[in-house]
Amino acid sequence: MTLARLRQFLPQASIRRKLVLGVAFVHLLLMTIFVVDLVQRQRDFLWDELTRRTLHHAHVLAVSSSPWVLSDDLVGMEEVVEGSASGSGVRHAMIVDPNGRILAHTDRNRIGQYLADAMSLEALAGARTARVYQQSETAIHALSPILAADKLIGWSILTVDKGATLAHLAYVTKTGLFYTLAAIAIGTIFAMLLSRSILRQLRHLLRGVDNLSKDVLDAPVKIVSRDEVGRVAEAFNRALASLADGRRRLTAEVGERRRAEEALRMLSRRQAGAIEEERKRIARDLHDELGQALSGMQFRLRSMQSQTANVGGGVGDTCARLAVEVERMGASIHRIANALRPATLDHLGLLPAIQAFVAGQLPLINDRMSIAVDAAGFRRRLPADVEMIAYRIVQEGLTNVIKHAEATHADILLTVNHPSLIVTIRDNGVGIAAPAERFDGRGADHGNGLLGMEERAAAIGGKVEVKPRQGGGTILRAELPYAAGEAVHA
Repeated sequence: MTLARLRQFLPQASIRRKLVLGVAFVHLLLMTIFVVDLVQRQRDFLWDELTRRTLHHAHVLAVSSSPWVLSDDLVGMEEVVEGSASGSGVRHAMIVDPNGRILAHTDRNRIGQYLADAMSLEALAGARTARVYQQSETAIHALSPILAADKLIGWSILTVDKGATLAHLAYVTKTGLFYTLAAIAIGTIFAMLLSRSILRQLRHLLRGVDNLSKDVLDAPVKIVSRDEVGRVAEAFNRALASLADGRRRLTAEVGERRRAEEALRMLSRRQAGAIEEERKRIARDLHDELGQALSGMQFRLRSMQSQTANVGGGVGDTCARLAVEVERMGASIHRIANALRPATLDHLGLLPAIQAFVAGQLPLINDRMSIAVDAAGFRRRLPADVEMIAYRIVQEGLTNVIKHAEATHADILLTVNHPSLIVTIRDNGVGIAAPAERFDGRGADHGNGLLGMEERAAAIGGKVEVKPRQGGGTILRAELPYAAGEAVHA
């Protein structure tokens, strides 16, 4: 059965067939792994043992033949070779001198000839140690040096047949296949017997699962057995009852939480609006009342300076210094009022207000970083609360960049993409090391930080995210939804 047919068959097969096929497959898989591992281990062991035995045999032949080689006794060497070739699966054995001339061989016709194959000649030129120098599918070739007084006087060479080892491996493989088939058969029979005992209750369980998938929680499973599957069915019924009760309570809690979140969002929005209105009122009072009073005081001091120009005692100089100080106080009050509620935002809109804010930050950065402002899609004025929240996010985000990011450049991008205003601030600074350090409001100025931005954005259903920028730096992105019906012409 092909894999494609098996995929089509399994979803349509009964539970009994799936159980039988599963058990048979598991037995096949496990027994296959076991047999393959067993055969591999046997093969490794037998090859190692054959190699060790061949090397030992070659070494024994070298030691036994060394007196005869040293005395140049060909008859003695022939007897040693004949004795070593008996048993142990030795195909042939030989003794050669250091130049490759055969001194003794199990095939007497080769005595006196020279080894001509490149593999043997290369082995004779190698190190003076016993080693296997060639292996084929049916034989293993080994040699051992014949030494006398640490001087090389010849080599003993053996060729051992692998037939017995291969036959034993074939026997192990056949036995493993037999046990694999036996395990599959036994497992299949066991799975068929087991499926008959559990299938009845399992059908009811499956029917209950189908009801659960259809969101039917008031149809408990019928109990027809008291074994483990029956207890599972009882537990399933209890879970159904608990789930039904939990869903009822969860539905009520979700509804209550939605109402609470909506009320909290409205409260947060009203609170933010009240704070902005209070800032607006304070800024207007500072500008209109205190600013006008300081302007009048400056005018009178300048007038007094002119009137007392010819009077001694330094009264004119004192008036001049007081006028300069009053002028500085007026500038400070104007800056404070603008920080509380920028008049540009109310009269000209979001983009001019942000441009004015950026221009006001340039003296603070002393040319150590550049700031670019860009906008797209601004064809109408946005609702006042959306513009104010966007302005505060830009104000807080850019302040953090200037104070903490150690950046040399920052981009501010405002994009009106219906139905949301997207505010993006990018810098090439040191970036953020951990989520807890992202504008957390615990710097020297104890600003609102990311939490304040998120609360402002959440008040109108928006969101704020801060993440590292590829290549270094940070990206702050705020998405602020606005109601198109509330937009007015610029």
